[in-house]
Amino acid sequence: AQAILAQGLVAGSSRCPLRPSVQTAAKALASMLKDASDARDFAQLPLDFVEDEDEERMRLLQLKEDDPIAWQDVVNTSQALVDAARAIDLEELRSVVSNAQPGELLQRYVAQAVFHALQATSLDLLRQLISWGVPLRQERLLHSLHFVCEITSRDNFSDAWRILQMLTEGNENGGMCINTPRMDDGWTPLCIACSNACLPLTFKLLEMRADPNIITRSNETPLALVKKQHDSDSEEQNEARGIIFNMLRHHGAQESWKEVLTMPRTSPSTQQAAAKTATL
Repeated sequence: AQAILAQGLVAGSSRCPLRPSVQTAAKALASMLKDASDARDFAQLPLDFVEDEDEERMRLLQLKEDDPIAWQDVVNTSQALVDAARAIDLEELRSVVSNAQPGELLQRYVAQAVFHALQATSLDLLRQLISWGVPLRQERLLHSLHFVCEITSRDNFSDAWRILQMLTEGNENGGMCINTPRMDDGWTPLCIACSNACLPLTFKLLEMRADPNIITRSNETPLALVKKQHDSDSEEQNEARGIIFNMLRHHGAQESWKEVLTMPRTSPSTQQAAAKTATL
């Protein structure tokens, strides 16, 4: 109601024009209400982006010219966010964010903080960052799912697959697609799990509706990738390849890209239902 009132005061009325002093007061009220709204949004989602990269860059250039000390405060606050994430210090991370002002947490630094959380497979740290509204579909985080799959091991698997789940579920700004292809080779997270013969990761990715019939840039499929043994494979991985192969088959996977292109395409949910039926 206050916002509507302020808007009406600023606009005035053709039948009753506002005096300059009243117009000034109305504009001040409108500005105050907008600032209050922005402050509420920042308090709830402090890592959400309210401007694009070009707008942020221009704002910083102007700030550096007008107030170098304020500009340095912005950089220091953003760097403190990254330092806390790198140290996996959740308490310090929360302190930095709670003391930050709108516009002080820069996009590039937010992405770096997310990267450090992923690198450490820190479930708690990433859960907090996502809850603060960090946009997961930004270009800097495009291959986050792939990165997590690359570093998944026996020791961190329990947290790693939950991180994948959190990234796909996302937040107010949406989540990541489990079938996003990597730019250079067209691999999806499932391709990585199959190539590495990581049985539990493959199982979880299929559970998250990963497409078993993705075609890479080199015309390979997950089924073809899992058949390729590596010199570095352990005995466990060699055994896992056969199990993964059968698992993919149950989910309707084809080995040849030509077979994939000629098969009737069904949704991942339909494939998943068919796989469950096949295992009964």
